[in-house]
Amino acid sequence: MIQVLLATISFITGLSSPDGLCSIGNDIYLSEETAGRILLVSSDGTIAVIAEGLHSPEGIFATVEGRILVVEDTELGRLIEIADGVPITLASDLCFPEGVTVDNQGVIWFTTGGIEGGELFTSLWRMSEDIPELVYSLPSAFSFSDLEASVDGMIYICSESSGIFGNVSLFRFDPIDGEMMPFVTGIPYCEGIGMTDGDFPLYLTEETGALYSVDSTGSHSLVIDNLHSIEDVVVVNNHIYVSEDGTGSLLRLDLNE
Repeated sequence: MIQVLLATISFITGLSSPDGLCSIGNDIYLSEETAGRILLVSSDGTIAVIAEGLHSPEGIFATVEGRILVVEDTELGRLIEIADGVPITLASDLCFPEGVTVDNQGVIWFTTGGIEGGELFTSLWRMSEDIPELVYSLPSAFSFSDLEASVDGMIYICSESSGIFGNVSLFRFDPIDGEMMPFVTGIPYCEGIGMTDGDFPLYLTEETGALYSVDSTGSHSLVIDNLHSIEDVVVVNNHIYVSEDGTGSLLRLDLNE
């Protein structure tokens, strides 16, 4: 089905470097990177601060059981869990972690390194018995950013700088056999990923202002390309929300069914 953009709405404005997004039910969790806060945005646009005093929070993931996980995108970053407004450190001294997710077995996955961290490698990690375990690394030219776990257990990882050849935008990692394979190519500066129920279509943000939809074969199509430095994307009730860092806004995009 060809999707047609019907409207772009500034749902929330006046935010301080909005970045990571995730949702549970009708609610959206949002990280404000510069302000160091985690916000809960209700379907009517009401905002509640659920944590503050963080250092450059970026990737965020909330589970149906109520866990809220965040990574701090700094040189000595942390993986933290927000419990009653209090950040609890699960792992520390991580090199610029950007994305975090939880798979269908309850395992936490996150990314580190890459171009921003000045590291030789960019890496995929998982928490194993409460200890970070390095799972897979590539040269830092690929620069892993956001990631999502699919319902079938695959891990999809954005490649922020797309590598030195082939322009790989999204990788698919199989935790069973440890194979990392290119899944989407041709989207530069792939920053954020958001999945729908059943995984596809999924959506990818391109940092300079474009949003793409991706089908189960890895084919992508442009949704919109005139936004301002967008970071992440989440789908709630058939609406697409994107964090627009350039204007400090949370945008809602309405598409045809």
